[in-house]
Amino acid sequence: MGNQVDRRGRSGTSWRSRLLPARVRSISNMEIAVTGMVACFLTVFYGLNLFNTFASDALQLVAFGRFAGAVAVVALIVVLRDAFPLWIAYAGALVELTAFVYFVGFTVNHEQIVFRLQEFPLIALYLAWVFPPKISRATIYPVLVFTIWYSMLFSPAVGTEHQNGLLNVLSLVFFTVVGMFVGSYVKRKFTQQTELDVLTGAHNRRALGRYGDAALVQARKQNQPVSVALVDMDGFKQINDQLGHAAGDEALRGLVRHLKKSVRKGDLVTRLGGDEFVLILPGAGFDQAQQLMERIHASSEHRWSFGVAAATPEDNLSMLILRADRAMYISKRERTGRRD
Repeated sequence: MGNQVDRRGRSGTSWRSRLLPARVRSISNMEIAVTGMVACFLTVFYGLNLFNTFASDALQLVAFGRFAGAVAVVALIVVLRDAFPLWIAYAGALVELTAFVYFVGFTVNHEQIVFRLQEFPLIALYLAWVFPPKISRATIYPVLVFTIWYSMLFSPAVGTEHQNGLLNVLSLVFFTVVGMFVGSYVKRKFTQQTELDVLTGAHNRRALGRYGDAALVQARKQNQPVSVALVDMDGFKQINDQLGHAAGDEALRGLVRHLKKSVRKGDLVTRLGGDEFVLILPGAGFDQAQQLMERIHASSEHRWSFGVAAATPEDNLSMLILRADRAMYISKRERTGRRD
């Protein structure tokens, strides 16, 4: 079906970040708050640690560096807020994991060993909350396996030579796995309650604003195109009037299933309201977005219209959706006129 579309914009390859989930990623207010609380705790802990006696100048320098790093993270969160780069949080977690490996596997500082054994499941919980499960597991589990293996075979520091050594190891593994599970589960439930439309399973308007704005910002930074498509069901009122609201609800769910199955991996399907949906298409200029929507439309068993708009440097999300909405209504009127 031919549809009017906004022709401003360029075609281009899709962009991804390895620290981002399948859709466009931006750090949420909750994730910022959790990261800030962790950074504040580490600032206090590392600050108090500076009053200890260090075995060498190198360890003292490392201690100052970790304290300065924690302070810097707190300052960045205060200044940048929702623009805080997620990779900094990941780098901080890697620093803590490095400390875990060193103090548990390579030293005999028993006070640090106890602290690190208690801290490790909390790091797992944090990573599982903030980052995608694959990244969290790929980060935590290799560190855990290596440290336990090394400390048990080559170092008595972890206490495995004592009567409760095996129990210590099993407890560490258990609470780490539980921390990963709880973090991922709570994050998934939180996302479902705050970002998903209950009826259709599409992302809601809140998610549309969050990820849509992030897509525009990322596109400008990387000089890549981004488009949106607005989808509107044809004859939805007649479905409700003639077949009932249950049939209308099922039609909406069926359309969302088809859209989510047909879009690319990095695209996002959101419900704007009623029978209108907005698709965020990162990396797609006019030609690519047009071809994608025509393919999705041709394979759908539902009747719907769409309009596409490609972003320009001056656009915000509302302007982009408005142009797609206008294009969709022009297309719908033209098809209605041809049928008449």
